[in-house]
Amino acid sequence: MTAPDPLVRFRFFADAGPDVWERHLQPPKTDGGLCVLALSGGGEDGAFGAGALAGWSAAGTRPDFDMVTGISTGALIAPFAYLGPDHDDALRRIFTQHDAGDIMKLQPLKVPFSDALYDTTPLARLIEAFTPPTFLQAIADRHATGARLFVVTSDLDRSRAVVWNMGEIAKSGQYDLFRAILRASAALPGLFSPVTLTYSVGDATFAETHLDGGVHMQFLAIPQFAYTSTHRKLPGGALYLLINNTLDPAPTTVSRSALAISQHALTTSIRANALAEVNATRSLSRANGIDLHVASVDPESGVVYDPSDRFSSTYMNALYSHGFERGIGRTLWSAS
Repeated sequence: MTAPDPLVRFRFFADAGPDVWERHLQPPKTDGGLCVLALSGGGEDGAFGAGALAGWSAAGTRPDFDMVTGISTGALIAPFAYLGPDHDDALRRIFTQHDAGDIMKLQPLKVPFSDALYDTTPLARLIEAFTPPTFLQAIADRHATGARLFVVTSDLDRSRAVVWNMGEIAKSGQYDLFRAILRASAALPGLFSPVTLTYSVGDATFAETHLDGGVHMQFLAIPQFAYTSTHRKLPGGALYLLINNTLDPAPTTVSRSALAISQHALTTSIRANALAEVNATRSLSRANGIDLHVASVDPESGVVYDPSDRFSSTYMNALYSHGFERGIGRTLWSAS
């Protein structure tokens, strides 16, 4: 028999049934259809999403979201997007005023015996600096209105995607757990160390290892039964997919080295999965009368990525500007 989950208030598996989703989606406090923002993974390409949100705000057309979901770099963006345009500047600073040294440090002497190339203790400090208690209380306050913030991690030992109800965690005051989940969701396998989530329930202490939610999915789109449930009448609504990547990249010459080829193959696989998920979400949206809007990095943006220079501030500033110009110029979204 499987023991009850001590964190059942705060999380559920992504493939859970409608009764579980309903428990976390309730209570609905919105009329008509939901307005949902789903933020994908993408590493340093999260600078695009941060810029896009700021430009969208500046254009005066950004809606209030009833629900925000995030995976990987999208998980780092999601709490700020959830709280609205007043937090755009924090995202700008995170993605344009910090570089690799503020996110990770190499473990060269440990690599053969380590769980990753880099230690993300610097990222943990960065997350803590931008999520003070007042910020997390604001998350809890918004949660109380019925809005929802979900972040996805991958449970390493169970090999399953876990959806975390971040507003409920903020409401409980478990701020360290909130921050650790953000860090875990952004823990790129092999590159960044997995994160141990430690928590106490009564006199018992538990520890689990979690990493990048992108292992299982590129973004979290709410499953069909969340729209068609008998408990939640949601005709129409809007779903915005903000993809921190290029879905249709321009051709590029790949160096004939094992590292370059394997890295390019992984990137191609991630993009293919993202595109497949977008197409599946498009079918779901049409079937339920939902307005789907998709944004991704323009392959003709002119922003050049150097895989040997991860989290370059020059690259992230250029990508932030690309996202901002698309947002303020009202060319961000393609309707589906």
